[in-house]
Amino acid sequence: MSAVTPDGPEQATTPERLVFSSVPALLTSLLLSGILLVFALYGWYALGPEIRVQVTWTQAGTLLFFVLVMIGIMLSVGYSRLWADEKGVTVRNGPVLRKFSVDEIAGLRLRSGDAWAYLLIKDGTGVKRRAVLAIQQLEGAQGKKKLRDLREWLKAHGATSKDITLTEE
Repeated sequence: MSAVTPDGPEQATTPERLVFSSVPALLTSLLLSGILLVFALYGWYALGPEIRVQVTWTQAGTLLFFVLVMIGIMLSVGYSRLWADEKGVTVRNGPVLRKFSVDEIAGLRLRSGDAWAYLLIKDGTGVKRRAVLAIQQLEGAQGKKKLRDLREWLKAHGATSKDITLTEE
């Protein structure tokens, strides 16, 4: 976004809130969930009526439970998100939700060969990497734009790597 100031040239402005998700991760999770469901149903009917009749409700319920749990896990990974607002940065990777204040964040990294971006979190002795599945290398230009936008947002809100040594792992 940009705005014209009374002084003349356009100045870039940082949005107050960012929300990111990964379309390739969502599409992959939807596709794999559908495939798992189709194969589970095919497997059930491939057993034949003489074997299906011998399966108890408890056994069928257990199989259904595990299929639904696997689909739930895949969809939760597909719906991974990142929110950046006045409260800080919140990252949901699958069922795991992590919240970071801007002061805790030393930077954001997406190197070639990385599948997704990493937030660099200060831990007193250095930094810890925390995955951000909402920004993926597979997204190409859109992923790089998300990376730039989040870096600008972090810088504008006071995130710094001052006095932190970043080492290659």
